[in-house]
Amino acid sequence: MSPPFDPVNPSSPQARKRAFRLLFVCLMATGIGNSMLFAILPPLARELNVAEVYVGAIYTVSALLFLTMSPVWGALSDRLGRRPLIVFGLASFAVSTLVFAAGAWAGQVGLLPPLAAIVAMALARCLFGGLGSATNPAAQAYVADRTSPLERTSALAGLTAAFGLGGMIGPALAAGFVERIGIAPFMILIAGRVGAGALVVRLTLPEKTPPKRQKGRPINPLVQFRFALDPRLTGFMLFGCALWLSQAASLQALSFYVMDRLEIGPDEGLQLAGVALTAGAAALIFAQLAVIPALKTSPRVLMILGAALVAVGNVEMVFAPNYAAIVVGFMLNSFGFGLARSGFTGGASLAVLPEEQGRVAGLTTATAGVGFLIAPLTGLWLYQVVAPAAPFALNAALGVAGLALAIFHPRIRAAAAQALEGHEDSGPGPV
Repeated sequence: MSPPFDPVNPSSPQARKRAFRLLFVCLMATGIGNSMLFAILPPLARELNVAEVYVGAIYTVSALLFLTMSPVWGALSDRLGRRPLIVFGLASFAVSTLVFAAGAWAGQVGLLPPLAAIVAMALARCLFGGLGSATNPAAQAYVADRTSPLERTSALAGLTAAFGLGGMIGPALAAGFVERIGIAPFMILIAGRVGAGALVVRLTLPEKTPPKRQKGRPINPLVQFRFALDPRLTGFMLFGCALWLSQAASLQALSFYVMDRLEIGPDEGLQLAGVALTAGAAALIFAQLAVIPALKTSPRVLMILGAALVAVGNVEMVFAPNYAAIVVGFMLNSFGFGLARSGFTGGASLAVLPEEQGRVAGLTTATAGVGFLIAPLTGLWLYQVVAPAAPFALNAALGVAGLALAIFHPRIRAAAAQALEGHEDSGPGPV
């Protein structure tokens, strides 16, 4: 148990760093567990002889629940504390991965018909989207509670990069281990790793800050989404949805674009698209872990730079004459997204009061769900019906719209200055 909160004796900076590193490792593990499905599900669907549409349905249902529940868990962390929600989310993720492994194994060995196995895996992803979504907003709010306004954007950038780093590692690990030990054993290993992380967080993560218990505010998705209409947050939420929609559409259309523009087959196309995706992920992580701490600039500047690079990168992809140009365009897009994501996440946190950090973390997390819910329309549908370059042209327009918001929206322009003025004498919060 953590000792009671003593405002005269807050935890040391070293204790904060250890706590943030622990959260980084745990979020990286969940990123690995989440992204490995992009490598595992397509061949598994072919092995079970089920249509691709069912694989898409698994992602859609999970994204819908993630979008709906992230704000709820963020608000609950304001009442119950950050650590209990982080532990709950990690444990739920581990359980969902075990259920997914059981469904995949039962389908492979014939204990379940293929469609029933897909249903079991879809239910597992529902557990992740509905319950495992508690981890990210609670972890973001934990960091926001314990950082000064000047260092918050950089700290949140490092935390959100953990999930992205796991996303880059996951498919590679899956490719290396699944063939050797099988899908189910590999997923059990990942579940054990995340479950161990939940136990370590429960036993060692310090939380002296008492929960901000507020009476009379109901906890339900509609009330939490209404908070996004708060004038302090609307600009940040619009910006976040636009940039996440652009990123999600790029991810979904990139592999097809590489194959069609280069006129190559699926095997070679998957290899080249994998290289491009890895390069983009590396650019995103470099932006969040190296560039943002070095720049030490405001969230608004990061939003402006990021949105501009997203627009330029997608224009490059529209007119790309060869594979190298496609990779460069996607790297510019991903690098810009890394800057922009950290900018609007940090800016939204700075725009609200300390007792609202969980709610705003839930909303900024939910913008990813908005992007992945709409992206099949703006990405794959436009690709098939209009033209292969159409999704990237729309993404460039979304980048320009985000740039205009970051430059001209009065609340975005004022948020950082207002937060700094209101917290000019405050340092990092206690752990």
